Amino acid sequence: MAKTMAGGRILMVGVVLGLASTILLYVYLRRQTQSYKANWKTVVVAAMEIPARTKITREKIVIFTTPPELISPGAIQDRRMVEGKLARTTIHSAAQITAADLMVEGEIPGLAVRVPPGKRAIAIAASEIIAVGGMIKPGDYVDVLGTYRDPDGKIEITQMILQNAPVLAVNVGQTESSTPEGAKTSMTLAVAPEDTERLTAAAVAGQLRVSLRSPADTEVIRTAGVTVREIPVGRMRGEAEVHAPVPAVAPPAPPVQEYRPRLREITIIRGTEGQIVVQ
Repeated sequence: MAKTMAGGRILMVGVVLGLASTILLYVYLRRQTQSYKANWKTVVVAAMEIPARTKITREKIVIFTTPPELISPGAIQDRRMVEGKLARTTIHSAAQITAADLMVEGEIPGLAVRVPPGKRAIAIAASEIIAVGGMIKPGDYVDVLGTYRDPDGKIEITQMILQNAPVLAVNVGQTESSTPEGAKTSMTLAVAPEDTERLTAAAVAGQLRVSLRSPADTEVIRTAGVTVREIPVGRMRGEAEVHAPVPAVAPPAPPVQEYRPRLREITIIRGTEGQIVVQ
């Protein structure tokens, strides 16, 4: 009986010592962890995918705490430096946001982010005549006409090469419509990939000119082109169209009157009676 009680006490002491050791180890590890986490830094992380040129609002970001060695170079740690800015490029979900990912409103981004999906940017020459007096600015829509010599008919023809093309930039990197100067040296248009070939070929074969469209007019019109022979002569001189003279109509001839010889009348008196004789 005495041995059983002694064994139970020894077991109890062992349990207590084991529990104490566990507690001491837990406290030690917790203190170590707290000491390690004390050096962790906060970083701003995207809570969702943020498309390029989209304003970053509070619900699109979260604050994440991480060891310093896991923070990306240039990562932003203060959310106030991110909110209200625009994403320069697409920021993927859970990615740390860096200064290179941001731009402020009004900042001119690279032209590539302005090209609509499925389109290509291509530049054509501009001058006062070609570019509607230098009045074309970014954001306008234009039609492009090409004048070249038809290899089959051996005659110059003017055709509508492209319609309703948006202007992305003018001159040297001017991409804002508020710029005081219009197109003077070049215009950069957003066109379909196949239209880049057509524009380049037309520019090499002849001369290009653009016409400015109304912002409310998006209709695309099919045209067959015009040759010099089809232009009325009067309009070539800048005048009203000249029509061929209409021959004068002779007045109607007077009606022909029937000829009737004039007759003489003689009165013969016999007694009290008179008689008229016609000769």
